[in-house]
Amino acid sequence: MMVVTGMPGAGKDEFIKVANALGIRDVHMGNSVRKFAEQSGVVSNDNGIGKFATDERNRYGMDIWAKRTAANIEDPVNTIVDGLRNYEELEFFKNEYKDLKVIAIFANRDNRLTRILKRGREDDIRNMSELIRRDERELSWGIGNVIALADFMMLNDCSLENFRSRAEEFIKKKILK
Repeated sequence: MMVVTGMPGAGKDEFIKVANALGIRDVHMGNSVRKFAEQSGVVSNDNGIGKFATDERNRYGMDIWAKRTAANIEDPVNTIVDGLRNYEELEFFKNEYKDLKVIAIFANRDNRLTRILKRGREDDIRNMSELIRRDERELSWGIGNVIALADFMMLNDCSLENFRSRAEEFIKKKILK
């Protein structure tokens, strides 16, 4: 099983699209957060979703989103999970799944902002100051630790086409070998 981590807008979704094209299924931790938030009547914006995710971690443990997401994993060998945010989630996945591979995607903040503004998700940030606040929140959850502990790091500092090509080559050589 693969787990992907990285700061918002780094390119995780694009990496996953490439994995999907190679026959790998995807499960998103963020979808679990949004689903539970909607069921709880939380406002669907970055602040509402982020506060809800933090509150749930404080109430049920830092690995709550990994546990809730794992319920949606049917075929671990052929699955990529998006959204690893902290060490406790990493430990949960390591304990549950053999041969776990963690891939961190990195892009600088300016590139990430440009990409986030283009994708236009309802719960996304709208400017640099909001991105900085979101980055600070993600870092407070411990995402920097899991990026540092990743098995592989992919730098996303190129065109979309080039990144997709590099991602395909990486998955074929390192994951599907």
